[in-house]
Amino acid sequence: MADRSASFDALDTPIGRLWLAGTDGGLLLIARADGPEALLGELSRRGYAAAPGADRVAAARRWLDAYFGGARSGPAPTVITAGLPPFDAAVYRAAMQVPYGQTASYGEVAAMAGSPRAARAVGGAMARCPLFPVVPCHRVIHADGSIHGWGGDLWVKRWLLRHEGWTGLASADGRRR
Repeated sequence: MADRSASFDALDTPIGRLWLAGTDGGLLLIARADGPEALLGELSRRGYAAAPGADRVAAARRWLDAYFGGARSGPAPTVITAGLPPFDAAVYRAAMQVPYGQTASYGEVAAMAGSPRAARAVGGAMARCPLFPVVPCHRVIHADGSIHGWGGDLWVKRWLLRHEGWTGLASADGRRR
């Protein structure tokens, strides 16, 4: 029987507190929240028992510290997509191929994930992404260069794109500057 234990820890960042959960095999979840409740609920739903501790998320913490510190932080930490819907996992692997400071359209990511006609479904997968910002769903935008979605947190997507030096942010009317 596989070890289903995870550890979790918090990291304060410019976009808010991130709760990280991982196993010896890699990063399972990231939740942007004041407390760990949502993270712990999702871990439980996926069959993991979690305990506080930074040991299993140390590599992800270092990577995120470097990222938010302005460094191109090298290869992303290992992420665990087992237990996620197969389409979502394929989309997250594809999104991780979008280089720092660059963007791809939902349609481009759909093609990269092997489902070229699933741009709309990619948007849904990005909205559900449990590994953001290690899985850089903020780099996935509309084909016309505009950014939408993210509910009331669109400022986070804009902040991250600016942080990475992307200059193609769309104006208020949705057109790329």
